[in-house]
Amino acid sequence: MEPGQPNKRKAQKLTREDWVDAARQLLISEGVQGLSLRRVASSLNVTTGAFYWLYGNFDELLDQLREHWKTENSRHFNLVFDDETLDCREKYLRYLQILFDTTLYDPTYDGAIRDWARSSAETNRLLQEVEQRRIDQLQSMYESFGYKGTAALVHAQLAYFHQVGYYAVGAPETLEERLAKIPYYAELVCPGIIPLDITPDDLKRLIFEDRTSKTIMSA
Repeated sequence: MEPGQPNKRKAQKLTREDWVDAARQLLISEGVQGLSLRRVASSLNVTTGAFYWLYGNFDELLDQLREHWKTENSRHFNLVFDDETLDCREKYLRYLQILFDTTLYDPTYDGAIRDWARSSAETNRLLQEVEQRRIDQLQSMYESFGYKGTAALVHAQLAYFHQVGYYAVGAPETLEERLAKIPYYAELVCPGIIPLDITPDDLKRLIFEDRTSKTIMSA
């Protein structure tokens, strides 16, 4: 067997999705400084030449990475808030479910994109677009709860910016510690949805178990 032949065969089997996933992992683990063709190719154990079998230039991969983040890290939010069969209470509870499940939403991906946006106008434009849509979705939910105009907007911003800040700080909490605070957070941003005296087991069932069979996970 000729030297390098296994890597050549591997390179021929790689898809664009493989390259995007490798770039995503590097962006999260190393930041934007990890987004070089050499680093991405190395993480896939292939040469940089393999890249050009699928792409014309590195900017194409970066564009695809941005679009991947826009689509995949908002997919489940969109499924919930665009579902007209759900009332506002159910949307809020499913929103909480997404925030607790990193298979549905990856906050580290959002954080990496925000860091990238500081040095990339195109990434910043897309970030602003996505974040505005998420706030609009929450505002619409609050309007369904009965809040009007500025009141709905401020509640939406409070809920969203609180969550962004929570992940940015990286609060060292266990799932149980975080769950214990949820009724109090909910009382501030969505009063009346979760009783303050709810037991931890009942809260878990409310957020997770009671909607397992009909959750957006299956979408």
